[in-house]
Amino acid sequence: MKEENTTKNILAVLAAAFMSFVGILTETSLNVTFPTMMTQFRVSLNVVQWTTTGYLLMIAIIMICSSYLNERFTAKQLFIWACLGFIVGSMISAFAPNFPILLIGRLISALGAGLSTPLMFNLVVEIMPRKKWGFYMGIAGLVVAMAPTIGPAFGGLINYYMNWRWIFIIVSLLALLVFVCGIFVIGQYHEQKHNGFDYLSFLTLSGAFVCLTVGVNQISNGIGDLLLWVLLIAAIVLFVLFVFLSKRSDKKLLDLAVFKQKAFIFGAVSYFLLQFINIGTSFVLPNYAQIVGHQTSLVAGFLLLPGSIIAGLLNPFFGRLYDSKGAKLPLYLGGILMALGSLLLAIYGLNLTTMMIMVFYGLLMLGHRMAFSNTLAEALKIQTGSLHADATAVCQTSQQLAGSMGTTILASIMAIWQNKGGYSYSFLTAEGSQAAFCFTFALGIVILYSYWRMFSLEKVDVNRKNSL
Repeated sequence: MKEENTTKNILAVLAAAFMSFVGILTETSLNVTFPTMMTQFRVSLNVVQWTTTGYLLMIAIIMICSSYLNERFTAKQLFIWACLGFIVGSMISAFAPNFPILLIGRLISALGAGLSTPLMFNLVVEIMPRKKWGFYMGIAGLVVAMAPTIGPAFGGLINYYMNWRWIFIIVSLLALLVFVCGIFVIGQYHEQKHNGFDYLSFLTLSGAFVCLTVGVNQISNGIGDLLLWVLLIAAIVLFVLFVFLSKRSDKKLLDLAVFKQKAFIFGAVSYFLLQFINIGTSFVLPNYAQIVGHQTSLVAGFLLLPGSIIAGLLNPFFGRLYDSKGAKLPLYLGGILMALGSLLLAIYGLNLTTMMIMVFYGLLMLGHRMAFSNTLAEALKIQTGSLHADATAVCQTSQQLAGSMGTTILASIMAIWQNKGGYSYSFLTAEGSQAAFCFTFALGIVILYSYWRMFSLEKVDVNRKNSL
């Protein structure tokens, strides 16, 4: 039952949003530091990117449980664990003597974002008026959106004037501040349910995610790589096994009834691909600027800032646009802008100047901000009240898996070109980046098709209800 819209409720949503903010801030700020880490730890780009890929993969695994956790624990309990997990993991990463310890710290800190992001959206759905979901998701989305907006600039600034370890120290202090403030405004909004947890299904789905991500990472070795196909087949088998187990289990993990609504499936696919392009592009461009453009980490970080700030500040406006005009305008226009941004990056991929990167990325991010939160709102609107938490879990898990896959696949595409030889490393990186942008453009077309299918299926459902 929704509570009255009060200032305390708004602050509760913002507290969860700011916890998500610090989690995403580390994720996006580290992309700028990869060349420095590669030198310090003596690892390749395809290895160092696991600080992002592994982090996002762990978040996705945690988010599998978000629907169950939302019922089993109070919002305050989830918030406390999110903050503590993030702080502990970040401090481990800050003082890591080698790359494996750094990665372990990243995996532990993933607990923070893995719990706080679905908590934020569940709070909007649970305690805010339905007719204002678009607006409040836009406000929460604005807070979260500012993390990837300032992340590269923040990472470049810290790495240039101090060193990358201070990134983890600073975000730990921010998380501590959010914890102190949030613990007084987040409460208990529903009765706790002590349902059994489906551990077997959880382990099966987690294994599928791991096999899929690690398998895709083998693309850099060529499509004939045996391990690639073994892991992809294993992932498919585990996904099928998960569906089989879920249908026969009376314990709670994820209600697959959300997929009975075909319109929701296309909404979730669009949501996945939007984040795939977003995170993948934010990984490629800072490395392009440093390796191809020979810019410092400071400049590479600030290249993404102007467009991201403009797009991020417009997030609440895009939410109001959804509330007043419906979903078609912001979703279609946002999808078109993302596809256009990717196309321009692909066309000029061999010779991107500083100004081109700023303008084309800004165009892409404008489309992302216009479509992202509104796609989630539209996908959740399709489901009935009892399935909102499960639908949120599906979308948020797919979002994090998308970020992990986006980084992995685009890094693998770049690695294929970087390993070709015969030309300079910078030229091969430019060629690999161009190929990566061609791929994201193709995904932009898939997003637009998915929107068309989603709206068509929604119209069919409405007509069927009216005829009854």
